[in-house]
Amino acid sequence: MSRRDRDFLTRSESKRRSNRTEGRKKLDRLLNVLIAIVAVLILINLYFVFSNNEEKVQDDHELQSSENVAPNNENDTENSSTSNEEDVDNPNTDSNVKDESNTDISSSSEGSNESENISNFDSKTIIVQGSNDPVVEQVIIDPNWQVTLTKQTGKHISTYEEGHIDFEEKKETIQNAVNLTSDNIIFWRIQNNGSSENAIAVVSSMDKLEKYRVSIEWIENQGWKPVKVEILNDIEGAF
Repeated sequence: MSRRDRDFLTRSESKRRSNRTEGRKKLDRLLNVLIAIVAVLILINLYFVFSNNEEKVQDDHELQSSENVAPNNENDTENSSTSNEEDVDNPNTDSNVKDESNTDISSSSEGSNESENISNFDSKTIIVQGSNDPVVEQVIIDPNWQVTLTKQTGKHISTYEEGHIDFEEKKETIQNAVNLTSDNIIFWRIQNNGSSENAIAVVSSMDKLEKYRVSIEWIENQGWKPVKVEILNDIEGAF
């Protein structure tokens, strides 16, 4: 083999080695790029995974908080309803008088005072007296109270039957005695007061700030007439 051939072979071998080295470098760079891309994708996936977990944990916490609050609210509502039911005292009357409004009896006298109660009466003619009854604030007597002229004929029969003319005249007399309008009065009880010629009633305004016990009597051949109005500080115990 000539020297020229040997030189040619040497250059060829060197070129092949150089090509192989360059190929490995290119492959290494490509692998590095692919590794970098994979690493970036992994980081992105981890970010979304952790973000989703945090949102899920937050949602679960909020849901749990709302579930914890809901039962408390339900308990508060239930307790409030129970309290209201315990405060309700439907008036049972001999005449079966029914109040279509709220039947809750307030035992508090807050919101009412002496001047407001007396203002319903003619201050020029009334007689104001005290009372030993703990539920009575004052006793009002007015000599100028008028008889509610009756429309009944024949022998008078005192009754406590709703709708009966005698019972309706009782209610009218009581209402006039305390100067409450028909749409602002609750008849808690109307009953016999010792005889068929006497009756007594416990009434109040719709807001229960004005509370009265009214005594009336039958005037022969005329009708029912107020005898006494007691201003009450409490409906409870006035029956």
